[in-house]
Amino acid sequence: MRKNIRYIALRLPAFMMLAGIVFACANIGNPNGGPYDEAPPRFVSSTPAMNQLHFKGKKIEVAFDEFISVDSPSENVIVTPPQKQSPFIQAVGKKVSIELKDTLKENTTYTIDFTSSVSDNNEKNVLENFSFAFSTGDVLDTMEISGMLVNAFDLEPVQKIIVGIHSDMSDTAFTHTPFLRTSKTDERGRFIIHNIAHGSYHVFALEDKNRNYAYDKNNDESLAFLDSVIIPSCERAMVPDTIWRDTITVDTVMMVERTLFYPNDLILWYFKDSITPRQRMLRPDRPQDYIFTLRFNAPLDTFPVPKPLNFEPVDTAWYVTQRGEGSEGFAVNYWVLDSMIYKIDTLLVEVTYWKNNDTVPDLLELQTDTLTLVNKEGLKKKKEAARAAKKTPKIKKRAKEDADSIATEPEPPPHIPLQMTIAPAGSLNPYDDISIVFNEPVMDVRKEFFVMEAEVDTLWGTVDFEFEADSIHAMTYRIRRPFGYNEKYRLTVDSALLCGVYGHCNDSTTMNFTVKGEKDYGHLSIAVQGLPLVGDSGTVTPAFIELLNANGAPVRKIVVENGVAMFANMPAEKYYARLTLDANGNGRIDAGNYELRLQPEKVVYFPKQFEIRQNWKIEESWDISRTKPYEKPVELLKNKPKEVTKKKRDYKEESKPQRGGGGSSMGLGRMGM
Repeated sequence: MRKNIRYIALRLPAFMMLAGIVFACANIGNPNGGPYDEAPPRFVSSTPAMNQLHFKGKKIEVAFDEFISVDSPSENVIVTPPQKQSPFIQAVGKKVSIELKDTLKENTTYTIDFTSSVSDNNEKNVLENFSFAFSTGDVLDTMEISGMLVNAFDLEPVQKIIVGIHSDMSDTAFTHTPFLRTSKTDERGRFIIHNIAHGSYHVFALEDKNRNYAYDKNNDESLAFLDSVIIPSCERAMVPDTIWRDTITVDTVMMVERTLFYPNDLILWYFKDSITPRQRMLRPDRPQDYIFTLRFNAPLDTFPVPKPLNFEPVDTAWYVTQRGEGSEGFAVNYWVLDSMIYKIDTLLVEVTYWKNNDTVPDLLELQTDTLTLVNKEGLKKKKEAARAAKKTPKIKKRAKEDADSIATEPEPPPHIPLQMTIAPAGSLNPYDDISIVFNEPVMDVRKEFFVMEAEVDTLWGTVDFEFEADSIHAMTYRIRRPFGYNEKYRLTVDSALLCGVYGHCNDSTTMNFTVKGEKDYGHLSIAVQGLPLVGDSGTVTPAFIELLNANGAPVRKIVVENGVAMFANMPAEKYYARLTLDANGNGRIDAGNYELRLQPEKVVYFPKQFEIRQNWKIEESWDISRTKPYEKPVELLKNKPKEVTKKKRDYKEESKPQRGGGGSSMGLGRMGM
């Protein structure tokens, strides 16, 4: 007994220790490592010193208070004046090393603009708008200008685009001379150009495709330019400074003295120049055996004539041409009529077309190319079918003879009608067109082939309508007439009136329509004020308003007449509104033209959403002079900036023990060891 008591007493501490280990393993807490790092890296020192004068070296090192990374330095770090050879930039530990390749200019202020590329390694807190400057002379230029780059057509902030200045006031500086100083827009479309000398400047933005810091009109580059000359200035002023307790709570607001730089509210309207692009052929295509497409980047006056090289057509009219789908003359479809030709896997044709000269861009000359046309998808299916046929067991000779002996007269080929789709089907809106779409070109389409009737007091009577080919969509025709609420219509096409190029003719078709009732719609009236005048004429600038859906796509366009745009018969939905100042009255948004110094036509968004309900009318007033020129409903923004600050962490919750299977299994695992 005593031995047992003694044995237990000696072993008790060991058992208690083991139980403690098991309990600890089953209740594991998460060490949170202390407060969450929400501060960006802080500049500490540099070689040379910040704003140093008379610097003659080639290597710069900038040190921060923590380990950092630089996001895509070749794209996001801007050295200005622009460098012909890209500098070598890398992050090493807590430092950024910059090695300049170009020879430094005398008596020049240099800026290394990191934009928003520097962040700490762990939490990716971004150091916003950090720049480093030095001078090779005895003066450091210190002026700044800032503003915003906005897409002229939809007011989207334009990201990561070069913005630069010229002190040369000539019109050719932008096209022949690299920028004097540059910066790049951030995720909000904002830019700051640092370390500018006193003087007068023109301001530009440029999609610099060839990285020469000058506008090349033949390189299809988008651009923006400011009409006025700017003169940078600054002043000392007392401004509010906010100290944040955390990411959402304000601690203190105090007034501090700072230097303010002007102008700081520049708006640049970004667009692709309306000049005619250089004519050239794009990649040809053969989507089906019987059709091939030639595409061009500019409209054509005449369609190229393909010359056969590896086949000989029986008939000179071996194809029919058709303008490409939605191309407005930029593409031509060639429908091959002879089956002996389109069954050839590879067609070789020669085409001659007009092309801009490479040396003299404004000179058009004839270009002849040999094209290899292959339906790759069709050829792939043929090869797969051939492989599958080889694997299929052959019919025994005797069985084949027996089958031949009882064979009957061959069945006629199946009837394949011309496919004709009429839409919408069944239900019509009062503003709808009726569309008729064919699946192949039709040799002859006439209005009299279609009969439209309306029902009045249970009797059907023929009514007139407008009939025309769609100007954009190929093989599409449209029927128009003023439809009234609750009216009933019937459209009839007799058989064999319409025949396609491959001999398929239509079946007899009848389609019934009913126009929706007035109670199915709402109405929106917008009274517009603040339209600018056309010069000294005393008349207001023409304008139209588009209603947009939740995705920002236009669903209806109405011209502003006598200061009012009336949207009748709108389905019950939520809409946004965009007004265009249509200076030339052509009914569309036009781009600018740098050679003519024309800015793009201005658009303005209504700041709130409209909710249209059935059998309801809304009357709204809109003074566009009180709407910010770059303001767009945030719900419609596509280029939303990433969140710079991170969600605040709950340290108490993170440090609580984890319970359940995870903790128990870990404890048992340690016991097993």
